[in-house]
Amino acid sequence: MSEKEIWRERWLVSINELTSIDLQKKSWLMKENENPHWSFIEFTSCYFDDLCLDDDYLDVLKSNWVSTEEFEILKNWHFKLKSYNPPNDDCYNHELILKDINWIELVESGKKVRVELLNFFTNPEN
Repeated sequence: MSEKEIWRERWLVSINELTSIDLQKKSWLMKENENPHWSFIEFTSCYFDDLCLDDDYLDVLKSNWVSTEEFEILKNWHFKLKSYNPPNDDCYNHELILKDINWIELVESGKKVRVELLNFFTNPEN
């Protein structure tokens, strides 16, 4: 796999993690799970930091790792995610985050983005 293909795979996995409330509930609330990846902080860090998206896709658009069409599909969700603050600014209180209506709405809108991206990818023209 090329560097671009690896990055895109990680990008899609990250989007999936951030748009699946069921996965979040199972992984964030499991007391036995000691893997730090399964947390709000790591899910958002993987998306923004590991994928270098803090610049709002400027670099990945320039390098053509994400198309303009793909960015258009997810840009509103991306900016909402970037501006999200957990209740009481407590990134470690997963129960509170998962009950937060702002988080729930963000995940729900992300699900729609995920479906729209999938439809875009499966369109033979793309």
